[in-house]
Amino acid sequence: MIKISLVDDEILFLNGIEKLLSQQERFTICNSYISAEELIHDWEVLSDRPDIILVDMKLPGINGIELTKYIINKAPSVKVIGLSSHYTKVLIFQMLKLGAASYLPKNVDVERLVKTIIHVYEEGFYFDEIELKALRNPSSSKKNELGENGLTDRELEVLLLICQQFTTQEIAKRLYISVKTVERHRTNLFHKTQSKNVVGLVLYALKYQLVEKNLI
Repeated sequence: MIKISLVDDEILFLNGIEKLLSQQERFTICNSYISAEELIHDWEVLSDRPDIILVDMKLPGINGIELTKYIINKAPSVKVIGLSSHYTKVLIFQMLKLGAASYLPKNVDVERLVKTIIHVYEEGFYFDEIELKALRNPSSSKKNELGENGLTDRELEVLLLICQQFTTQEIAKRLYISVKTVERHRTNLFHKTQSKNVVGLVLYALKYQLVEKNLI
């Protein structure tokens, strides 16, 4: 089961999304909060922490950005999915830089929400092609540090497939290699790009525009 917590000050929205997610066989709702302060108060005493937390960005008091920082600092293994009515490039990029696992508009359909939660749980990250395209910065430097960092052609292939949201198993099948080999390439990518997680790999690919021609 995927354990989920929710943080949103809009009671009707909070109750609605809790009911929707509770109907999914793979999900179980741990806790729901109407403020960041409530979650922070509980955090130290929680014996069973969630796998994923859905966080509204426009919370009163401590906002969603600050709460995301708190969660990632306290428990890096817990994945944060941001939710917002203001679905802007600036907020998407800010959440990505913080290490959030995904970011969705609050009017997202159930199918996409469920797909995102499952992919985040299994792979640690999910931003679709529309969001990655929005994050590209045409004015950024074209400098390519692949040679400096010594990425092999195969590592680059794996990196681009990660950016395209392929799972480890799907990458293995697509490249005709074993899952263990894919995992080894991922480990090498973390080391060579100095990334701590999959989000860092995607940021690296965006920074050096590796996804410009290969992904979008």
